[in-house]
Amino acid sequence: MGVMLSKGQKVDLTKTNPGLSNVIVGLGWDINHHGANYDLDASAFLLGANGKVHSDTDFIFYNNPSGANGSVMYSGDNRTGAGNFDDEQINIDLMRVPPSIQRIAFTITIHHANEKGQNFGQISNGYVRIISERENVELIRFNLGRDYTVETAIVAAELYRHNGEWKFNAIGSGFQGGLAALCRNFGVTVDDEPTPQPMNNSYSQPTYAPPPQPNQYSAPYADYGQASLPHLGTNTGHYPPAANGQVHTNQTYGGDHIVCPRCHSTNVGTGEKGFGLGKAAVGGLILGPIGLLGGFIGKNQLKFTCNSCRNNWSPSNTDYAEWGRQQKQKAKELFMRFKSPDTLDAVVAACALVGMADGRLDPSEERKMVEFIHQSEELRVFDTNKVLQQFNQFIRRLEYDQIIGRAECFRALGKVRSKPEIARLVARYCIAIGYADGHFDQREKQVVMEICQELGLNANEFLS
Repeated sequence: MGVMLSKGQKVDLTKTNPGLSNVIVGLGWDINHHGANYDLDASAFLLGANGKVHSDTDFIFYNNPSGANGSVMYSGDNRTGAGNFDDEQINIDLMRVPPSIQRIAFTITIHHANEKGQNFGQISNGYVRIISERENVELIRFNLGRDYTVETAIVAAELYRHNGEWKFNAIGSGFQGGLAALCRNFGVTVDDEPTPQPMNNSYSQPTYAPPPQPNQYSAPYADYGQASLPHLGTNTGHYPPAANGQVHTNQTYGGDHIVCPRCHSTNVGTGEKGFGLGKAAVGGLILGPIGLLGGFIGKNQLKFTCNSCRNNWSPSNTDYAEWGRQQKQKAKELFMRFKSPDTLDAVVAACALVGMADGRLDPSEERKMVEFIHQSEELRVFDTNKVLQQFNQFIRRLEYDQIIGRAECFRALGKVRSKPEIARLVARYCIAIGYADGHFDQREKQVVMEICQELGLNANEFLS
C-alpha cells in the first residue's frame, strides 16, 4: 500500500524512490446514477513555471494522446466508468520530460456536463494514484472525497519539480464550466462561442441553474432598474463638437440608455482612448477608486463611440456625477439585499484574481487595493476588516499555489452564479480594479473574461 494523502498534502516522489522514472498515473471514479449517459475523461496539462502550457500541444487528452516528446502518453478513453480498476491512465517517463515543463496537472471532466445536467455531486469514489510501472506497485493514492456539488471539472493532482526532484501535490479543486474552463485556466486556446443575440435569453445557464427570465440580461443595468435621468446634458454645451463639427445634442443617460446624438443608436461602447470597454464597464469605472472616473472625464480620456455611425464624444462631468451617485446607491442596496459570506467572498476573490493577473501583487498595487476597500461606500455594507482579511487570504493562496488559489477563487465566484444581479456587480468591480492604475492591460482583460465565464455572463458585454 502506498502513501495515502489528504487534500492539500504534498509528498516527495522521486526523492523517496531513487531511480524511479516510468510511472503510471491512474484515475478512477464511480457513477451514482446508473443508467444515465455519463462520460468522464482524464487529461493532463503540461505546464511551464508560470502555470500555463507553452502551446496547445501540451494539453494531453483523447484527441492528443502524446506529448512532451513522447514522455507523456494517454492510454485511452473509458466511457462508462465501469470496473474496479483505473478508469483511465497516463504513462509518464519522468527522466524524459523536457526541463521547460515544470508541472503536470491531472484533471477529470464530465463530457457535455451542462447539456446533460450532470456534475461531480453525482460521482463517487474518485481517486488519483501513482504506480511504479516497473514493479507495478502503488506509491501514492489520493481519494478525492465527496466535497463536490455543481462542479463539472476537477484538478485532481499534479506532479511538479522541486530542487531537481519530482513531488506530488494532492489538489482536489473543482471548477464549473467543464473542460473549457480548465483549458482557459491553463492557457489552452478555446474556440470562441457564438456571440449571443441581444434581447433574448442570450446567456445560457447550466442545466442545474434556474432558467433565466425573458430579457433578464438584455441590458447592462437591467438589474439596477432604470435610472431616472432622461435627456441629461441636452444642448448644454458640455459636449465637444463631433469630428464633422456637428454639435452633440439630445444626449441621453440613464440605465442602459446611452444614445448616440448623431444617429440615435444605442449600440455604443465606452472606454479610455485605445481601450474597447463595453457599456457595462462604465459601472465598473463608477464603482472604482475615488476620482477615477472624474479623472478620465476631466482629461477627455473617457470616450463614447457609436458602433453604428462611428461618432465619438466625451461625457459631461455633471451628468456622470449624478448618474454615478445613483449607480453607487443601487450597488449599495444590492449588497444589502444579498449580504452574505458568499457575496463577500465572490467580490474579494474577483479582486484578487485581477490584482494577481500578472502573477504578483506589488506593494503599490496592494496599497491601491487597500485604499479602494477603505473608500468604497458600497463595500462598507460589510465589515472593512473582514473584507481586507478575506482579500489577503485569497492573495496568499494565489501566491502559495496558483492552481489551488485560482480554483478556490473560481469556486467562490461560482457560488453567486445563480444571482445574476450580484454576478454583474462583481464583473464591474473587476473592471474597476483593472483600471485602478489607469491602464487596463491585456492580462487583466483576460482574467475578467474568465471571471465572466464563471459567472455565466457574456464577456463581450463588458469587454468589447
